[in-house]
Amino acid sequence: MSKQEFYQAKYEYYRSMNMWVVIAACVLSVAYFFSDCYLFGRFTTATLLARMAIILPFLVFMWANKRTKDYRIMVTMTYVFGHSVMWCTIWACYYLEDLRYACVGFFIILFCSFILGIAAPISGAVVGQGFLFVDISIANTFLHYPDFAMMFLLGIPLYIGICVFDVAIERTFRDQLVMKKKLEENLKHDMLTGAYNRNLLTSLVDEGNHFVRDAGEQMAVALYDLDKFKHVNDTYGHVAGDEVLVKVTEAVRSKLNPSEYLVRWGGEEFIIVMKNRDGNFKAHVQEFRKAVEQLELAVGKITISIGVAVYDGGDYQKTIKNADTALYEAKNNGRNQVVIYQE
Repeated sequence: MSKQEFYQAKYEYYRSMNMWVVIAACVLSVAYFFSDCYLFGRFTTATLLARMAIILPFLVFMWANKRTKDYRIMVTMTYVFGHSVMWCTIWACYYLEDLRYACVGFFIILFCSFILGIAAPISGAVVGQGFLFVDISIANTFLHYPDFAMMFLLGIPLYIGICVFDVAIERTFRDQLVMKKKLEENLKHDMLTGAYNRNLLTSLVDEGNHFVRDAGEQMAVALYDLDKFKHVNDTYGHVAGDEVLVKVTEAVRSKLNPSEYLVRWGGEEFIIVMKNRDGNFKAHVQEFRKAVEQLELAVGKITISIGVAVYDGGDYQKTIKNADTALYEAKNNGRNQVVIYQE
């Protein structure tokens, strides 16, 4: 998985929480209007505009959140919102004579920024949260916070702790994602051969059990079976038989096109779901047969018989049944050959 894919997955995992934190931060930012009134000692609208101004970046964030899931855009929008909270607070402080609690407000915003950064890449979180110190330094040039030095003395260790916690969260998510990918692989792949298992077919069909395909695209199912495989197991043992299955699967997979799927159907039977636009499936299926025939194995030569059925719509299971009929004919006709199903 690329770095971009990882961070996209991380953002999507925390996306809902990120949105609710933005909502909570917006509500709290507006609600601090009442704490302003407390500091004034009376009800006044002096800071109301400054407190309400956060609604504009909040609406911009929500608009973007509905239209894209790209983590690069939304992480940027999240931090734009976070810094908007900071500057709306600075704007409100401009009207306050008593700035004794500005230090507490800074720590609250720093903590909110930490929660907003959970969905962000580590580099983005470190930079995005670090810029809060730039914000407060600029504001101090005209507000002259009485506890400005204390903001840095207490804020920097807190910031470092937040960065360490961000790293821990990302590592935890990475471990969880790796485990999830392994489980997904196990759900769709055969443990022995590495081919897909039957669970894959559910992602290739729609609710009506029709294969999903693009306009003008033709599909077919090839069902192949290892010839005289029981003799291999009886003579050389099941361990040797398993090795044969793995080698045959590797040979067949080497001839697959990017749009094709190899599925272990059961025992020594495998299905290949094929797609193309020219409908010439037989020549391509012969490549699979020849690749297996050319294998040099400890148990001797191994061949496969293949039945092919073209998908003409309807339930995909009928196509598999038709391929099985063609495979049966290939076996009866001497094995190691390809037979196309004919109505």
